[in-house]
Amino acid sequence: MHRVAQRLQRLPTYVFAQLDALKVEQRKKGVDLIDLGMGNPDVSPPKEVISAMTDAIRRPENSRYPGFEGVPLFRRGVARWCKQQYGVTIDPETEVVPLIGSKEGLVHLAFAYIDPGDTTLVPLPAYPAHFRGTILAGGSPVVIPTTERTGFVPNFSAVDDHIAEQAKMLILSYPTNPTAATVPIEVLQEAVAFARKYNLILVHDFAYAEIYFDGEKPPSILQVKGAKDVAVEFHTFSKSFGMAGWRSGFCVGNTNIVKTLYTMKTNLDYGLFMAIQLASIKALETNKKYLDEMRKTYQRRRDLFVA
Repeated sequence: MHRVAQRLQRLPTYVFAQLDALKVEQRKKGVDLIDLGMGNPDVSPPKEVISAMTDAIRRPENSRYPGFEGVPLFRRGVARWCKQQYGVTIDPETEVVPLIGSKEGLVHLAFAYIDPGDTTLVPLPAYPAHFRGTILAGGSPVVIPTTERTGFVPNFSAVDDHIAEQAKMLILSYPTNPTAATVPIEVLQEAVAFARKYNLILVHDFAYAEIYFDGEKPPSILQVKGAKDVAVEFHTFSKSFGMAGWRSGFCVGNTNIVKTLYTMKTNLDYGLFMAIQLASIKALETNKKYLDEMRKTYQRRRDLFVA
């Protein structure tokens, strides 16, 4: 038996993999399951996105290695989207990097910055990739506990100065997985000030950006003045456009951090499949009616579930 690397030995059981195994076991027994185990959207992608993918996949040139930096149309589409949705100005040449899903980018960013012995600050409960990337890179996540009583908002003022000074990264995500907590922009302003004070890389995982209810649209961290000095934000097509299996996303924000993530990815993959880039561009151009209907569907289910 070959010895597994310590980075894997340090990882706790991955809850979604464990749930998958349990589901397979129960289905073999003929159990009819309602699967609430993972944020796996079942609203179909926009029809025009599927058409764009179908057309693109038929063209032989799209099966070649794509450029690492993503096609200009993709980067410009991301910049337009960020301006349209959040009022944020993004330079498509220097502040965007395409991702093979945002989870990939989150973990690879940890590899790009975290050395063995380094620490990151992670509010818990959290999405597993927020702390597992640090562990895989040889670092240690330091937990900032959050509770329902405080709206799952970390108390930055309670973080010990020495711990904050030693940390390299702060990882946030609002709306959060698994709590669904949202925050006003004032909390993100506090996070940016905290990151600037302690020279932290501030990571905001915005996977659920477009899934909000009762018209309460969550803010982008890049709406905070000065956020680009310290922050990057991760977006994904998985939840907003029902494209979870397509593995498409992007990171935007601080030029140097984006460039470093890009450098990391040039050594690990060959970029995002061209057909998926072209389909993702079409998603960013989708009529807002699609997003409105998607939100109504999930809100209706939420209301039924709560009732």
